[in-house]
Amino acid sequence: MPLQIIILLNIVLTALTILVIVEAVIANLIAFGKGPSAYNPVVRTIRSIVNPMLEPFRRLLPPSRTGGLDLSPMLVIIVLSVVRSMLNGLH
Repeated sequence: MPLQIIILLNIVLTALTILVIVEAVIANLIAFGKGPSAYNPVVRTIRSIVNPMLEPFRRLLPPSRTGGLDLSPMLVIIVLSVVRSMLNGLH
């Protein structure tokens, strides 16, 4: 695989990781009544990008089975990290 494609994919995976972290922080702020509204256009955009990655993990391990703790962001970050490591092993 050409190095430029690997670099581009690494950038995309890093951006997705950052968005997952931002979404988790925003979700906690909203849950505690602080921070932006859930209807804020920026929040909605971030969630529209991140939620399709989080939902399969939420179905697999719902917060109701983990004492209310949503582990899906952590699981997505782990998967993104593994994929990034595999990509880096290609060059």
